[in-house]
Amino acid sequence: MTCGELAARAAESGETVEASYYYTAPKTYALADKEAKKNVPPEEYRNYPAYAYTTQVAVVEVDASSGRVKVLKIIAAHDCGRAINPQKIEGQIEGSCLMGLGYALSEAYVLKEGIPVTRTYRQLGVPTIEETPEISCLLIEDPEPGGPFGAKGVSEVATVPVTPAILNAIYDAAGVRLRSLPATPAKVLEELRKVKP
Repeated sequence: MTCGELAARAAESGETVEASYYYTAPKTYALADKEAKKNVPPEEYRNYPAYAYTTQVAVVEVDASSGRVKVLKIIAAHDCGRAINPQKIEGQIEGSCLMGLGYALSEAYVLKEGIPVTRTYRQLGVPTIEETPEISCLLIEDPEPGGPFGAKGVSEVATVPVTPAILNAIYDAAGVRLRSLPATPAKVLEELRKVKP
């Protein structure tokens, strides 16, 4: 008999059925815990309850006359374990892609003698809806035996590959490697002039 059939039978008899699930994450050890690294068996030593893997590819257009970079598309593949709520995961990835895009191309929090010069989101350079590229999310389901219902999670890991993907795409498109962020049009143009004076 399925859970649904049990619930229906209970409802007919006036009873209430309740189910609960308790998840306890496996034991983890802090990165700074050198004793644990030496003494805990390798199969038991973990820094996090589960490890998630991700990769992203950016497609960009670089205007050689102005140095302006436009991100056209981001393809984001994420190992999230069991995707319990795919729509929520995709929303997290899309938001993370925009955070990484801002970090890569426009955001700069400026201080002068320890006092913020950047006081508004506009001054900060946070991307708007107009800078939002097409984002293609690929959810790779590789359930984690120790995770709740096999989930691993996405959260912060989704922000990690975006910026390098964009900088690598700039290099692929224009042949210039930017080594300081954000990769503003002025910086891109300066690097382009070094390559093609």
